[in-house]
Amino acid sequence: MYSVLAASLKAHGVRGGSRAALAAKCAAGRRTFYDDAVASGSNALYLENLYTQWQADPSKLDAKWGDYFASIEAGKKAAQPAGGSALRNAAMESKLGSAAGAGGAGPVSMVPGSSGAGGLQNLIRAYQVRGHEIANVDPLGLHSWREWSEKGINPNPPELDPSYHGFSQADLDKTFDVNFSGLGKSATLKDILETLKGTYCGSVGVEYMHIGDATKLDWIRSRVESPSFMPKDKEKLLKVYKELLTVDTFEQFLTAQYKTTKRFGVDGGEAAVSGINACIEKAAELGMSEVVIGMPHRGRLNILTNVVGKSLTQMFAEFKGNHYDFDTIVNNSEGDGWLFAGDVKYHLGTSNVKVFENGKTITATLEANPSHLETVNTVTLGRARAKQYYLGNTKETRKRVMPVVFHGDASFAGQGVVYETLQLAHVQEFDVGGTIHVIINNQVGFTTDPVDDRSTMYSSDLGKAFNLPILHVNGDDPVAVNSAFELAAEWRQQWQHDVIVEVVCYRRFGHNETDAPEYTQPVLYKTINKHPRCEAIYGQKLVAAGIASQQELDGIKTALWKNHEEAFAAADSFDPKEGVDWVATKWEGFVRPTDKSSAHPTGVDLELLTKIGLKLSEVPASFKVHAGLKRQLAKKKEDVVGGQTIDWATAEAMAMATLLLEGNHVRITGQDVQRGTFAHRHCVIKDQTDGSDHCFLNNLGLGPQENFVAQNSILSEYAVTGFELGFSYENPRALVIWEAQFGDFANTAQVMIDQFVSAGEHKWLQQSGIVMLLPHGYMGQGAEHSSCRLERFLQLSDDDEDDIPNFENDFGREQVQKANWQVMNITTPGNYFHALRRQQHRDFRKPLIVASPKNLFRLRQCVSPLSAMGPDSRFKRLIGERDEKIANNPEKVDRLIFCSGKLYYELVAEREKHNATNVAIVSIEQISPFPFDRVKQEMDKYSNVSMGDGLHPGSVIWCQEEPKNMGCWTYVKPRFVTTAREGLDKDMVMRYIGRRASASPATGYPKLHNAEQEALVTDAILGHVDSDGKVNRPSSLLGHQT
Repeated sequence: MYSVLAASLKAHGVRGGSRAALAAKCAAGRRTFYDDAVASGSNALYLENLYTQWQADPSKLDAKWGDYFASIEAGKKAAQPAGGSALRNAAMESKLGSAAGAGGAGPVSMVPGSSGAGGLQNLIRAYQVRGHEIANVDPLGLHSWREWSEKGINPNPPELDPSYHGFSQADLDKTFDVNFSGLGKSATLKDILETLKGTYCGSVGVEYMHIGDATKLDWIRSRVESPSFMPKDKEKLLKVYKELLTVDTFEQFLTAQYKTTKRFGVDGGEAAVSGINACIEKAAELGMSEVVIGMPHRGRLNILTNVVGKSLTQMFAEFKGNHYDFDTIVNNSEGDGWLFAGDVKYHLGTSNVKVFENGKTITATLEANPSHLETVNTVTLGRARAKQYYLGNTKETRKRVMPVVFHGDASFAGQGVVYETLQLAHVQEFDVGGTIHVIINNQVGFTTDPVDDRSTMYSSDLGKAFNLPILHVNGDDPVAVNSAFELAAEWRQQWQHDVIVEVVCYRRFGHNETDAPEYTQPVLYKTINKHPRCEAIYGQKLVAAGIASQQELDGIKTALWKNHEEAFAAADSFDPKEGVDWVATKWEGFVRPTDKSSAHPTGVDLELLTKIGLKLSEVPASFKVHAGLKRQLAKKKEDVVGGQTIDWATAEAMAMATLLLEGNHVRITGQDVQRGTFAHRHCVIKDQTDGSDHCFLNNLGLGPQENFVAQNSILSEYAVTGFELGFSYENPRALVIWEAQFGDFANTAQVMIDQFVSAGEHKWLQQSGIVMLLPHGYMGQGAEHSSCRLERFLQLSDDDEDDIPNFENDFGREQVQKANWQVMNITTPGNYFHALRRQQHRDFRKPLIVASPKNLFRLRQCVSPLSAMGPDSRFKRLIGERDEKIANNPEKVDRLIFCSGKLYYELVAEREKHNATNVAIVSIEQISPFPFDRVKQEMDKYSNVSMGDGLHPGSVIWCQEEPKNMGCWTYVKPRFVTTAREGLDKDMVMRYIGRRASASPATGYPKLHNAEQEALVTDAILGHVDSDGKVNRPSSLLGHQT
C-alpha cells in the first residue's frame, strides 16, 4: 500500500522523492517516524495521518476518504477529496479511539490520535515543521506578526500541543523510545518536549521542511538538532562578546559625538554585524577567499569599519568633513572642467583585505549603493560572478567568492526586484553559487507597521518559493545569531544555494537619529525606550554564568572606547589623499575624467576581418543547421568574400571576435540575445536534430582567444541590467552588453539607469563600460514597440548646452572622458563596429547607450564595406552628406537636415524620389556628448543655407520620428544654437520637423503611422511656405516647427 500511496501523493503534489523513499522503508520494515521526517511538507503529514487512521478504523473517517484510500490500495486512479487547508482541517478534525500501547515496545504505530509511539512521531514532526511559529525570536517579546487573524494567521499551531496527538497530562512522565540528538534511547515525554522546544522554539526558529530535497533536510536537521549547534565554551562566548561590543561601541561613540547627525546606525540590530563577521570567518575556513556585500544604508557605516575594514580615522574624518579638501575640489574643477559630486557617507563602498585571528585572510568588497532599497542586489551578484569568472569560472571558484546581500524586512517583502534576484540563482551564467541573504527585521518600515507592509506571516516568506532554508533569529541573542550565520555559511559552501537569515531586532532611534518615531509607533517605542542594549543583556548573562567578571568586561569596554577616542583625535589631521576612493586592482592604469588620456585605433587588418567573417559562416560538418539559417550563412560568406556589403549582425560579430582575439572577455545577455529579437544575430545556433548548441565566436580557430558568453536571461530588465553592471565593475577588460527585447521595456530598469549607470562615476568614481542595446525605431508597431525613450537618456546626460567648446583636435575624446556616458543612434554597420571596439580601446570606461535598429538589419542600403572597419578607419561621431555630387557642390545646397538612426535612409529615399539635390542630409551618430566641432564643420560647409532671422527658423532642420516632446529635439536644439553662436557667430533658429507633441510615444494605427511618417519626410525634403510669416504646422500630424 505504501508504494501505491506514494504514487498518489506524488500525483497530488506531495514531494515524490520523499514519499517514494518512505514507501521503500515501509516495505522493508518501517523505521522510527523521526527517521522518516525528512519527507517534506505538512500536507504529506496530514495525508499520512488520515491514511493511518483509516487503516486503524475505517469507520472513524468520512466515507469519501475511505473510498479514496480503498481505490489507491486497489491500484485505481482516484481524486483526492481535499487538499491544502481543507486537507489539514480534515486531519485535525478526525478523531480516533484509543490505539495500541504506550511506550516504544513492539511495532511502531502511526496513529496520530495515539498517546504512543505514533503520536510521538507526529509530535516530533510537528515541531520540525511548525516549531518556528512559536520560537522566541522577538527581542521585544511582541511577536506581532503572529496575531494577524484577519490574514488567517494564528499564534498557536494546534499540532504543537501534545493533546492534538492524543497525549494527556498523565503521559508527561511516561517513557518513550526515541531517536533524537541530545536524548538517550528513551526519555520521558516531558524531556522530549523540552528538547523539542529548546531546538525549534528557542532563539532560532528554523524553517526548512518546505525544501524538497531529503538530503538537504537531513543535513540541516542534523546540525540544528545537535547539542553543539550553540557554542558553550568560554573562549567562543567571549569572542562573541568582543565582536558585539566592537559594533556597539562604534554606535555609542557616534551617538555621543554626533547626537543629531544622521548616520542610520544599526542600534537595536548590533548582533547582525558581529554575526556576518562570524559568517565570513566560517566561509573562509571552508574555502572562501572573497566576499562581496550589498546593503542599504542602515548599519552601513558599522559594516564598513567592523566588517570590511575601513579605518576608524577615515570614518571620523568623514563625520568631521575633512576627508576631502573643498577648496582643492572647487579650484581643480575650474581647470579640469569636471566636478566630482561625491555622496553621503552611508552610501559609499570600499574594498579591503581582512585578517582573522586564525590568520586567514579574505578580500571584502562593499558595493556603493543609493537609497533605493534592494537596487544593489544584483549589482552585488554581478560583481561576484565576474570575480568567479576570472578565478577560473568553475563550480569550485563559486565557493571562493561569496555574495552577501542585506535587506530590510519591509523592502524584502515589498520590492519586486527581490523576486528577480532570487530567480537568477540557478540560471546559467548568472549562478553565483549561493547568496547569503540577511534580513534586518526592524519590525517597522520607516513609519509603516508590519501588518501593513505584507500579507504573509514573515517578511522572508518569498524564500519558500525557492526552497531556501530560513533561519529566524532573536537579535538580542548574539550567540544564536552567530550560530545561525555560521550555519548559513556552511549551507552555502556545501550546497551552493541561497539561504536567508532573518535577524529579528528593532530600530532604536526611528528611521534616522533625528526622527521621532513616537508619532506613528507610540506603543512600540515605549517598549523600545525601556529595552536594554544587546551588549548589556549579553554581558549580564556572561557574568551570571561565571564566564567573565564584570571587571573583565569593563576592561574590554574601556580599551575599545579609548581606541575610538584616539582615532577620533587622529581624524583632525587626516590627509584627504589617504581617503581617495577605492579602485580595484584590475583597474590600475585607467584614468579618471580629469587625467590625460590617449587614443587607440579601432580599425583592424582586413585579412583578419575576412578570416573572421568566413569563420562566422561555417558550422561543423555533422551539425544540422536550420534550412533558413543555412541560406543566411551562405549569403554571409558571399558578402565577406565580396567585402562590400557587410551587414549589421556581421559587423557586430566581427567587433566581438576581434576583441576576443585581443584578450577581452565579451558577454552579452538579455531575453533573446542568442538569436536576437529580430532573428538577426544567430550567434548561438541549434542543431535541428538534437538541439545542441554551436557558438561561432567560441570556435574561431584563429589563435588564442578569450571566452564569449551569449546568454538568454530571465524576463527581467531591472535585475539583469544590475547584474551586468556589477559584472562590468570588476574588470575593464570585458565588453559587457545588455540588450533589451525592445528598447521600450528598458524603463523597467529605470532605477538602475538613474542611480547607477548614469551617475555611478560622478558619485563614487566607479567606472563602467557597460553597453545597453535598446531596439528603437518607428515602424507602426504601437506605443510599446517604437521608442527606447532617448529623451530620458539625453536628459540624464551631463554635458552643458552652453559650455563653449574649443573646436580643437581631440575635443571629442576629452569630451567623452568627462561625460557621464555616451548616447548613440548609429546608421552604419561599420560605425557600430567601431563603437563597440572603442569601448575597449580607451584607457577609461564609459557606459554606452545605443538606440539599436530593428529594420536596418535587413535593409539592403544599410551595409558597410570591410574597408570601413580597416586599419585607417575609426568611429565617426557624425557622418556628413554621403552623396558625393551633393557633398562636392555645397554651394548648391539650400536645405540642411540633421537626423539620426534609421530615419536617415527614409529621408534619402524621399530625396531620391524628388531628385532634391539641393538638400544635404547629415546623420549625428553620437548624440551625447554632442559633437559640437563636427556640427560646426557641416554648418560652415553649407554657407548658403539660411539660419533664420533670429526669430523665425531658416532651413537648418532637425528631423526626427519621435513626438516633439520626446526623442532628441529638446537636447539637440540648444546645442545647435550654441554651435552656431560660438562657432559661426550666427543667431540661428533651428527648424523642427517631426511628430507633434504626444503623451503616447507612437500610434497603434498602421495607417496613421504611415501618414505621419510620409508627412515628416516629405516636409523635411520639400518644405512648405510659412503663411503670414508665421511658422505653422505643415500638417496636423506634425509638430510646430520652432
